[in-house]
Amino acid sequence: MHSAPSISTYHAKYLSKYIEAFKIYHFNDTTNVQLLPKGIFEIVFQSQHSFQHCTEYSSGWKLRPRHFVGGLHHKAYQVNPGQKQNYCIVVEFKPETAKYFIPEKLDSLQNAVVDIQDIWGTAARKLIQKLDRAKQDSEKIAHIEQFLLDQFNATPISVIDQTLLKIHATRGFIEQKQLATHSGLSSSQFRKRFREEIGIAPSHYCKILRAKTSVSMISHKKDLTLTDITYQLGYFDQSHFIRDFKSIMGTTPKQYQTNHL
Repeated sequence: MHSAPSISTYHAKYLSKYIEAFKIYHFNDTTNVQLLPKGIFEIVFQSQHSFQHCTEYSSGWKLRPRHFVGGLHHKAYQVNPGQKQNYCIVVEFKPETAKYFIPEKLDSLQNAVVDIQDIWGTAARKLIQKLDRAKQDSEKIAHIEQFLLDQFNATPISVIDQTLLKIHATRGFIEQKQLATHSGLSSSQFRKRFREEIGIAPSHYCKILRAKTSVSMISHKKDLTLTDITYQLGYFDQSHFIRDFKSIMGTTPKQYQTNHL
């Protein structure tokens, strides 16, 4: 019988304002695992260089870098650990905070996984050496957090941070014109700034957030019909809900409900 990976969660000691959590995923077998777009950046440290993924953009299964930054993905995709008993440590940033640690413009990392050595060079290589020597998970997490403290680049809160709060307050159900107006920028300036600071276009970010909310409702409110969910979320009709959901998840809400519940 195949099992989903087990997850252990740790909280940042010094960077809790910027990091949602450190999570350790333990894979007991080599079953493919579907990953959903989260709308956040992650740094992934894998125990072995055997993990593969299959995305809409990878032309089949591809070997992942052992340690990498994961940009924002547009659609759900598959991961395979390659070996039994593999694990990975994942740094989950809060939605607007990756820009304080990653020096590149974040939209250059869309749908990509980039080796940490290509981003942080010598500092990343030194971190890898420390992780390879560390024996305990807590020691590895402490090394990772210290590394991120060293990379931290303080910048003022921007108008994009403020619009992100508005997007989350509405669960992604907000017009782009409203967001641009709220930011005080023109529509084109707003879209450009949002992509650079968050890593994806605002329209697609909103769509991902709506899909995440939909998945949560389907999974946790099992007494609701899809019609109930459609209108509780704020969609005008079920066909709009289905199109939105399928564009991110690759399957209809009904198919997802059947396969996962």
